[in-house]
Amino acid sequence: MNRQQTQGHTGVTGTVLALSGDAPAGRPVARPIVEGPHLLSGVAATPAGEVWVAGNAGQRPLAARWDGTSWTLPPGPPLSAALVGASLQDIAAGPDGRVVAVGGALDRIAQVELPLLHEWDGASWTAWDDGLRGRVLTGVATAGGETWAVGHGFPWGGAAGPVVLRRADGGWLPEEVPQLPKGKLLAVAGTGPDDVWAVGADDRAGLILHRDGRSWRRVPHPATRFPLTGVAAVSPGEAWAVGRDRVLRWNGRKWSRVKAPVTGANTVAAAGPGEVWVAGGNGELARFDGRRWTAVPSPPPYGPDAVWLAATAARDGIWLAGSHRLTAGGAVGESPAITARSGDS
Repeated sequence: MNRQQTQGHTGVTGTVLALSGDAPAGRPVARPIVEGPHLLSGVAATPAGEVWVAGNAGQRPLAARWDGTSWTLPPGPPLSAALVGASLQDIAAGPDGRVVAVGGALDRIAQVELPLLHEWDGASWTAWDDGLRGRVLTGVATAGGETWAVGHGFPWGGAAGPVVLRRADGGWLPEEVPQLPKGKLLAVAGTGPDDVWAVGADDRAGLILHRDGRSWRRVPHPATRFPLTGVAAVSPGEAWAVGRDRVLRWNGRKWSRVKAPVTGANTVAAAGPGEVWVAGGNGELARFDGRRWTAVPSPPPYGPDAVWLAATAARDGIWLAGSHRLTAGGAVGESPAITARSGDS
């Protein structure tokens, strides 16, 4: 999964696209999900073929489900009236059909950031209170029957640095991670409990952490000028990470830079070693078939006005979620503004 931290923007509408090897140009998925401006920053697929997206609409969390024909919006858990700017940043689906969405909001009375951690049990959403005030959650993923959520704290909350939570023992348990006061985690992915990757930033440069089943450690990688916002794990010997002008590949021993035909990568998804997609701003899409990269333009009506923020492997291919700018005439104009709660990313 991935995360480019985002906030809602007037005139922006959510965008969903399904891709496959036999239809690389993609097909837009029926919309609208909701009327009015909204932003999609997470996407997940269930083994049963459902697809979920997450984001925000009108400064309220948004989670919608695609059943193959249409979108539905199950009511979310009640939120305190004191919360403003509430947004879901990422979403993940487990093999048992459970769905987890994460994000953050500001408590305007206490003036502190609070994480959002919502679980769908197949019938309704439940909000978890993990007690982590002064933090937000920005990425979530399932791996080998376990679910992981990542994020970061804020200096003014007394909890600066990366945050990792693991679903276990009927709740969410904090994991011990390297102490990095300027660090933040934006995305997480894995193949099992002993192979989990989390990426983000240490100050403004990229950051990669790995869990080997016992502990988290920082892993060296080629220098990046920007945060890493997306990660995908294929096997213990193959993983991918992206961030703006960098695409990185793990070969089981080290991370290396890969030349891919994208200039502003936000997200990456892999259906296998021969089906890897990278996407980003200006409608950029690129596919790796195991041997070579191919640039693929976003189809109409999105084109270069799309900003792809999230991607996931599904039963029928790769699904992308993001946004594009609207005017009275449709999807034209500038790409939407993408901002981070804790600073530029």
